[in-house]
Amino acid sequence: MVKDHCKIEKLLDEFEASTQKEHKTILNAFNKFSWELEKHIFVEEKAIFTSYNPKNVVEGYTMLPKLTKQHNVLINKLNNMRRDIYRRTKPTDLYGFKEFLIGHRTFEEKEVYPKLDKDLDNFDKKIILKKINDII
Repeated sequence: MVKDHCKIEKLLDEFEASTQKEHKTILNAFNKFSWELEKHIFVEEKAIFTSYNPKNVVEGYTMLPKLTKQHNVLINKLNNMRRDIYRRTKPTDLYGFKEFLIGHRTFEEKEVYPKLDKDLDNFDKKIILKKINDII
């Protein structure tokens, strides 16, 4: 999933660079970026969190609502950009979106993934990896 973050940020940079070009180029770059981000969110929420039963319920389940709330914000912002692009206008607040995405990535890599790595046993990790590979 960390490798996915790098791929998503690279595609976001490509999308950002495309906003100075013709509409078809913007649309193609946005579609590549949005597909990878939406797929990443789906994989996290369906493959990982459906297998997660934290030992410390209070600690574990406070992390998940924060994460899903951030995912919802990202999807809403993505939908707003999609609307702008289909209306042939420049996407609004691309800088704010990028900042939020980077903050979200940092939260996942510093808090969520280490917690999952600590709490999940090898059997659960294998199940999650199989689900991720099936989806991808």
